[in-house]
Amino acid sequence: MMMDSPFSFFRTVLCLFLLNLLLFPSLGFSSVIDETLKGDENVVEGKLEEAEKHYARALEMDPDNWRIMRPLAEVRFQLKKYKETKELVDRILAMKVSKLKIVRVTMKDSNQTFEAEIIDENVIPADDGSNNMRNYLDGEGKKVTPHYRLFNLDNREMLLVPHDAAKIKYQAVPTRDYAYTQELHAKVENILIAQSEPLGPVEMIALRGGCFKMGSDKGHAVSEEPVHEVCLDPFELDKYEVNQKDFQTVMGHNPSRFKGAKRPVDSVTWHEAEEYCKKSNKRLPTEAEWEFAARGGTNTEFYWGDEFDPTKTNFCDSNCVMNIRTANLSDGYPNTAPIGSFPANPFGLHDMAGNVNEWVSDWFEIRYYKNSPRNNPKGAPRSNPSDRRGGGTQKVYRGGAWKTEVNSQRTAWRKGFETDYRLDGTGFRCAR
Repeated sequence: MMMDSPFSFFRTVLCLFLLNLLLFPSLGFSSVIDETLKGDENVVEGKLEEAEKHYARALEMDPDNWRIMRPLAEVRFQLKKYKETKELVDRILAMKVSKLKIVRVTMKDSNQTFEAEIIDENVIPADDGSNNMRNYLDGEGKKVTPHYRLFNLDNREMLLVPHDAAKIKYQAVPTRDYAYTQELHAKVENILIAQSEPLGPVEMIALRGGCFKMGSDKGHAVSEEPVHEVCLDPFELDKYEVNQKDFQTVMGHNPSRFKGAKRPVDSVTWHEAEEYCKKSNKRLPTEAEWEFAARGGTNTEFYWGDEFDPTKTNFCDSNCVMNIRTANLSDGYPNTAPIGSFPANPFGLHDMAGNVNEWVSDWFEIRYYKNSPRNNPKGAPRSNPSDRRGGGTQKVYRGGAWKTEVNSQRTAWRKGFETDYRLDGTGFRCAR
């Protein structure tokens, strides 16, 4: 029996493909915009599974199109496909941002290209003169041709361009759509964190207490002077900064900007930090306890020595978006790092320098060190606890963060901030 030529198989496939196009032309020539608009229509009708199919087909044809990714992510979120949603929103948030909805237009007849702001994706132009009687006599109505409404950024003209006459390529993500995606990202991340496996019991390091030299006389800041001796009773301190999984489990919400179960909770107010510790049968450390623990028995600028070492801490390095970044150094992270990513200090505590600043229990007072007691200081008294006038309005935070400069990573560095504000570089750990 004769074997068929290898080409017969391909001829058969080609014939079937052409026959399919003849019988079902809409399937053969379905475009990105067709599939996208069908998906939009299905969403309005509440047909989420059908919408997902259309968006997915469109994305296959145009894999980097944020305009498709965004509604597809929303549909998958509503269908409780959270991991798939996260993949899409992560891709969108990695894209460039623009104030306008910009597309690159290529005209099919001339290959002319230009940039435009897309005003409307689906415009039906006014009737060109054909009336209902003419349509009846012709046997069928004139086929409706959808158009793009575009504002040509090169010649500043408004255009109506038929869908089938041009190919458009979406550029950067508009700020409004980017902000919407950030909100969706926060929602899906919180759900995934809630669904993640427990991280195990919180480890604490037992510290024997004792006396040490607190502050700095190197002229960095008045608030760090003078150097003075402080003696502490024994206490325990969390080995790591409080992570988002534990915080969300205890508090029922997660304010963090940079989401992740193993990342430190950030953007947390002082009141939330205090409440979490109380609910965990702990407390916030005093400022003196924090510095004693951070020094790890050393008297140097940083716990590892007097010279800065970018491998020991997460600070505002070359990957940082802040204008105070150190351009010639890198710690490997653009923002927060998972807890324990950097080496422990001599007491076995991680991230006592960098990652996120850490709230402590003390009220902030610039010249407090001049009158600080020697034994177990609790911080400056608030002279008028009933309101903000005449007393402390800020609590102390320590340690430096992913968004602060090299100087902030010093063990003696201290700052204060309002208790009910959120900072995306501030977290905490607990003591007892």
